[in-house]
Amino acid sequence: MVQLQLLLVFLTSLLFQGSEQDQYSPSNRIINGENAAPKQFPYQVLTEKLVNYNWERSCGGVIISNRTILTAAHCIRDSIYSTLSSRYARKIYFGTVDKTNIYETGQQRLIVKRKNIIVHPEYDSIQFLNDIALIRLPTEILFDEYIQPAKLPDPDKLYDNQIGVVSGWGIFDRDSQNTPNNLQYLNVTIFPYEECKPLVHKYEGFHAKFFPASYICLKPSQGSPCHGDSGGPLAIRNEDGTSTIVGLTSFGMDGTCNPNTPTIFTRVSSFLQWIKENE
Repeated sequence: MVQLQLLLVFLTSLLFQGSEQDQYSPSNRIINGENAAPKQFPYQVLTEKLVNYNWERSCGGVIISNRTILTAAHCIRDSIYSTLSSRYARKIYFGTVDKTNIYETGQQRLIVKRKNIIVHPEYDSIQFLNDIALIRLPTEILFDEYIQPAKLPDPDKLYDNQIGVVSGWGIFDRDSQNTPNNLQYLNVTIFPYEECKPLVHKYEGFHAKFFPASYICLKPSQGSPCHGDSGGPLAIRNEDGTSTIVGLTSFGMDGTCNPNTPTIFTRVSSFLQWIKENE
């Protein structure tokens, strides 16, 4: 029954059209990432936007329940508040590794409309504050070995110096701007707040004027999220095999996806009450 509902929603999407421009996002595909395997990141989703009858890659997202997805506000805010919002549509890929393979085992797709999107009311597109949005699905997703939710973080933990993993379909080559068909991932280290703050302050511009507690930072490394990875997960693997979502990809310091600069994520634990009130 669920599969039939998804098919009907997919067919209905052909009736929609729209045009939009996403907010500037310095977070594309993962630089120096590795190919993910099926079932490795069952909480990961991909979103696409409908522009002039064509679906275009947009952002990542994270499943937190069978009716709720988290993503970045900058991924979707512009289009949902435009004059074309009545025709707004997003396609969401679940259980996906190869986004081009419609016959991929475990893959499901679902279309959502404007009424399914909730952007944080205090989102600031200039300074990337409160860069979080919630998608309430029109039908329940049936969990299986390919599709599973991530756990929400402990509000009392900072996760400093822990090893995490980021994943997405964003740009993997800064020169060519190429994007992969296969989901990419990169193991990373979460930077303590007080160590990341002085690095951020070295950069001129609006990001360097402050460093709120709602940011979570990655230690510079040989790899980095890039454009198209926005809204995707920074997760911690738990001993029981589950994963906890601690951050959503938000922005990089210089806009070039340079692995030697800090990458900033929205700290999910800062928004637990908002998530509870809106999911």
